[in-house]
Amino acid sequence: MKALLLKDLYVIWKQMGIFLVVVLAMSLVNSTFNCVFLVVWCSMLPYTSIAYDGQSHWDQLAAMMPYSKRDIVLSKYVLGWLCMAVMGAICTVMQTVVGRFLSGEATEGGILLISLCLGMISLAITLPAVLRFGVERGRMIFLVVIFGVAALAGIALDATDLRFSLPMPLEALMPAAAVVATAVSIPLSMKLYRVN
Repeated sequence: MKALLLKDLYVIWKQMGIFLVVVLAMSLVNSTFNCVFLVVWCSMLPYTSIAYDGQSHWDQLAAMMPYSKRDIVLSKYVLGWLCMAVMGAICTVMQTVVGRFLSGEATEGGILLISLCLGMISLAITLPAVLRFGVERGRMIFLVVIFGVAALAGIALDATDLRFSLPMPLEALMPAAAVVATAVSIPLSMKLYRVN
């Protein structure tokens, strides 16, 4: 799986120039929305890799190589998790530095956890459809889910009364939801994956 991850990273690295400039500019602004948006946005990077795989017919080549369906599917999840973790670290460092020097406030740690969980949930919901139908057909499902996740995140994070009136803190509910969604999504993706 390490070779599959390296292949995906090499493919998306060429597309990351403008993305990194946007990320660095947005992460300088100490805001809940920016942190959530950037981390969830990074959950889309496996779809870029899948799109390039389809264009180059790499998935057909992979079917002739000693990679199992499990390795191919898991590599896309791991790629998404790695991208989200790196983006979360960048956001946290940049916003903490900017917050300490400009406003005297640090970024709240719970926001990063919620952002990572939202990214995992959106990846878990949309990746099975993208692996089954391809990026073009799966795009509509993906857009609906991303807008839905972003809207729910904005409501939950901005409505502090809702956040603190839940039976358990949001920071405790979100990891559980992310784990359950991922545990259901991975076997479903393995079942739905097909060579396009």
